[in-house]
Amino acid sequence: MTLRTWAPGAGHRRVDERSVSTGRLADSFSGLPATVNHRQVLTAFKRAAPYIGVPPRLVHALDTLMSWSREVDWTEGQRPIVFPSNEKLSQKLGVGIRQLQKLLTSATRWGLIAHRDSANGKRIGARGKDGRLIYAYGVDLSPLGVRYEEFVRIADEGRAADLRIDVLRKRLTAARRRIRSLAQLVIDETIEGVDATGILEVALLATEQMRKVRDEGLLRACAVELESHAAALGEQIKAASEAITDASESINGSPSGVINDTHYTTTKQPPIAKATYSRGLAGRGSDCGYDVRNNEPQSVVEADLAHHGVGPSFIAAVAPEFISRPQDEMTWGTVIGDAERILAQAAIPAHVWREACRLMGQKGAAASVFATAHKHVRGDVDRPGAYLRGMNRSAASGQLHLGKTFHGLKDHAKRHPVRSLSSSSDSRSVGQLLATALRSAAGRSVPTLL
Repeated sequence: MTLRTWAPGAGHRRVDERSVSTGRLADSFSGLPATVNHRQVLTAFKRAAPYIGVPPRLVHALDTLMSWSREVDWTEGQRPIVFPSNEKLSQKLGVGIRQLQKLLTSATRWGLIAHRDSANGKRIGARGKDGRLIYAYGVDLSPLGVRYEEFVRIADEGRAADLRIDVLRKRLTAARRRIRSLAQLVIDETIEGVDATGILEVALLATEQMRKVRDEGLLRACAVELESHAAALGEQIKAASEAITDASESINGSPSGVINDTHYTTTKQPPIAKATYSRGLAGRGSDCGYDVRNNEPQSVVEADLAHHGVGPSFIAAVAPEFISRPQDEMTWGTVIGDAERILAQAAIPAHVWREACRLMGQKGAAASVFATAHKHVRGDVDRPGAYLRGMNRSAASGQLHLGKTFHGLKDHAKRHPVRSLSSSSDSRSVGQLLATALRSAAGRSVPTLL
């Protein structure tokens, strides 16, 4: 409960439990040890301030007040009282009078200074020829001297904690980098049966959450968790690699008794479909004889898609947000139907779609719409209609390489989490990361973090 004087005017201040406690602390001051001076007291306070939580502006204020103190004031039988006026002190600190009063009140509440007030509320004092204070009324710095050993202990403990936290953060960084390297290996080598998405999401979430945490227990638990995820991912890759090796060793040439059999390898690329074109462009309407049921390429763009292995399932994997059926059930007819549905959502004019069908064929035009809409959702394209018109111009000049575009989109979708993990940042919020991680964990039984 706050107590007030009968007439709290000039020279009178409010008194509460904290100010009384600080006053008692100041009264217990009996001088610094012979091996300690007031500069060491200030240094110990500055070192301990970040761990106590003292604001930097308050540290600066105490540093300024200490500049008026002398070493003799901290000896036995003396009191380190300084008496600069509010005007002079506010000028030194670069703050207003009201802000200065708040700073001094805050310092009292933190147990750093006490006040010794004169009858008229003025800060005054005088020194003798030996430099000792004859009398002084003002700011009493005695609590700093009383708490000197406490400041030293807090600073030493804080420094030791910093070293331990640095070690834990290095463990987190090492685990994050190992997960990134293993995930990159899965992507580059296309290792079947190993999905690193869930572990990547957990690592990203942990990186975001642990950025400014100083809780050693929480950091240690997080480091252990990420290290276990990295070890589990390494074991999965090792098992998948051994399975691939065993499968390749089981095929040792022709079966017994079979002559001139055909050998198949996984590295053999499918032959490029051949088609006949007129200036590389599809004709208009029924004159060109375009048949959507024909699986062979009927335009240069469709031939480019076939050459790069871009089919309905590939398009569905790149832009799953637009498909209406499961990926393994997608056909070119479904892709074209979904593309026509996307037109209205992406504000693509109908005549631009018809022009795309004339230049690229319906399959090529549908793939172009999917690529345009996906880039629009990703934020790379502001005006989908204008972007598709640009693709039409490129197709007319034979400069549209849609197959490479889709492979680029696929690589971006795969590598985006890895790049984010490398830079310890992600454009998504922590809530989005957590939602993705939980969805991944629900589907693959990946242990979650926190």
